[in-house]
Amino acid sequence: MAPEEHTPFLENIPAYALGALDADDAAALEKHLGQCASCRTELAEYRSMADSLLTAVPSKQPPAMLRRRIQDQLPSAGKKSQKRFEWSFNRLAVGFVVILLLAMNVVSLNQMRQIQAQQAQFTNQMDDAQVALAMLSYPGVQRLSVDGENLTGSLLLDNDRNIAALIVWDIPQLQNDQTYQVWLIDPQGGRVGAGIFNSLADQAYTTQVIYAKQGFSNFVGIGVTVEPAGGSSQPTGERVLKVDF
Repeated sequence: MAPEEHTPFLENIPAYALGALDADDAAALEKHLGQCASCRTELAEYRSMADSLLTAVPSKQPPAMLRRRIQDQLPSAGKKSQKRFEWSFNRLAVGFVVILLLAMNVVSLNQMRQIQAQQAQFTNQMDDAQVALAMLSYPGVQRLSVDGENLTGSLLLDNDRNIAALIVWDIPQLQNDQTYQVWLIDPQGGRVGAGIFNSLADQAYTTQVIYAKQGFSNFVGIGVTVEPAGGSSQPTGERVLKVDF
């Protein structure tokens, strides 16, 4: 092939090596390269030169701040943030429901305990009332009057069986942190605890069975005071009634 016929193709080889040649010229050059070994050698040299230029400058990582700024501007960034927000909201909602359920369980448990305590107190009152009723049929049972302000009632005392039953009408109902406590009074004025009790709101009278380990003959009377819940080792509160033997 004459040298002047190579000239158009030689001029297009640099652009072809960089991928900048238009489609028609590229097709003509590729057809020529299939027939011309010298032009193929020329193309190989240009491609080698282009590769050298690309690898001559070392790669450099962009600054982290620039990378974050670009990532925040991508469309996917808003979707990820929204998912994290929705996930956090769901966690808060679940946590609120769990706390609400726990609070309801605590309230229900307290109410159940109060009902059980009231049922146990009512059962004890019924048992004591049956004992007092049975004592009325015992021969030799003494019936003593209750001495208390705005209170009426009786003390049934059986020295032979070492048992007594206190029956009091209209005794006030105490707060949850208080209780009535019975004291046995000895001849020297000492007090010995003989049980605690509380009145029921729906009952007009209260019955408390009293036992004396040493026998009632060792005491001269009983008293009832208001004490903290659970009772005291010695009287600390107001006396509400007294019965002398």
